[in-house]
Amino acid sequence: MGTSMTNSDSATTSVTDSDARTTSVTDSSLATTPMILNGDFDKIDFRGELVDGHLVAKGILADQSAMDAIPIGMYVLDKDATVIKCNKAAIAGWGRTPSLGTTEKYCGSHLLRYPSGDVMPHELAPPALVINNGGTVRNADVICEHPNGNRLLALVNVFPIRDNADEVIGAVNIFRHNTSKTVPGLLPDSANSTNSKIGEEEQ
Repeated sequence: MGTSMTNSDSATTSVTDSDARTTSVTDSSLATTPMILNGDFDKIDFRGELVDGHLVAKGILADQSAMDAIPIGMYVLDKDATVIKCNKAAIAGWGRTPSLGTTEKYCGSHLLRYPSGDVMPHELAPPALVINNGGTVRNADVICEHPNGNRLLALVNVFPIRDNADEVIGAVNIFRHNTSKTVPGLLPDSANSTNSKIGEEEQ
């Protein structure tokens, strides 16, 4: 699937903007929105804490309105891989609204497929590598199939969410419509109407 895993070497990552101000993902949702839109994932990490055994995300992941304003699919997994948050672009990409915080795990898509067209079990999807191993998945191709049968090829980047002790306590998946290629499992007219809502791969 073209996935790659990278272990995080540092407990906290910060970036310095053009005004020489240093910000981290926990400081302000506005600090990370352009980074996510530009794919500058190496400059940020994602943080949270466990409260009563469940993930409470920080930064942009704690701000639903900020997440919804991003035209790229984003969703958050608890440490047991339960889907607990998503933005409007993710819902558009899936063609459905998942039942958050219940039994849906790893992804909110109705069905996942490998680029070959073979069905991908949710428990083998890229977020599973992050939840189970604590690495990252970069630029993986996954087909999301809507309940009506439409398919789109998603370019997937998945990152761990860590606590202050640098333990992995969840994951965030950021995905956009990959319009740069065609794969065997993709239907010819798949989900063109959702293209602008989940972003396109930057050329």
